[in-house]
Amino acid sequence: MIVDTHTHVIARDEARYPLRPPGVGSAWYRDSPCTADELAELNDDAGVGAAVLVQGFGAYGYDNSYALDAADANPGRYVSVAIVDAEDPGSPGAVRELAQRHPRFTGIRLFSIGALEHRQPTWLDDPSTFALWEVCGELRLRVVVACLPEHLPRLRRTLARFPEEPVVLDHGGFPELGSGPPYPGADELLSIADDHPNLHCKVTSHLLEAAEAHGEPGDLVERLVSAFGASRLLWGSDWPQTHDRPYAQLVALAHRACAGLTAVDRAAVLGGTALALWPELAP
Repeated sequence: MIVDTHTHVIARDEARYPLRPPGVGSAWYRDSPCTADELAELNDDAGVGAAVLVQGFGAYGYDNSYALDAADANPGRYVSVAIVDAEDPGSPGAVRELAQRHPRFTGIRLFSIGALEHRQPTWLDDPSTFALWEVCGELRLRVVVACLPEHLPRLRRTLARFPEEPVVLDHGGFPELGSGPPYPGADELLSIADDHPNLHCKVTSHLLEAAEAHGEPGDLVERLVSAFGASRLLWGSDWPQTHDRPYAQLVALAHRACAGLTAVDRAAVLGGTALALWPELAP
């Protein structure tokens, strides 16, 4: 089964689910909004069996209401990952409450990317955030990290402190792929793979399109498989934040990028790894 591990959903009902853009990123949520029901139709048409609804920080900030409600309303298809404020001392308690109230809530997203014109956050390895990680371990929640390459040393230190916690790195940490294969700009990411076996790398359309601009996206996927192993790689469309082509074409890009892998590795990247991390999505 194909699983899309990186989707965002936007409600049409803005009275119930008001947009709360914090000023980070583009206005994709206005340009190409997609509801949970619309995503389900796109999934079906493209042969995608399940999806992870990842809170879209650019649209809603820390208000996870729609992603949580949409996943709960579609238990056979979705789970949710909510963003919490890592610097808020009340966040561990908030995570406990989410776990009690939302049966399809499966993890948190630590979004450590600020407006690019400003200095980036530095809290990813701050001890004040460790209680949040501890709660996730206790409740068996996954931790999804969105960060830039400059944050990877901080992520290393936190991974070392929590070696048993399943961690997923959004967009592979946005490595620099402009020089093309063998992608020396991804060396830091690839070295983390050896040192921290609890880290999984999300291979999103953002990464595949960046690789496509300088060659074949399959070259990047094969490079990542050599470092992480297919069992620690998982695909995500980034729809509708990535909307330069129809959803079905993003799925086709993923298939093309994985075409050079063995059948076993291809199945892992396109769905098997996701099902191991999110068994709630298994049929």
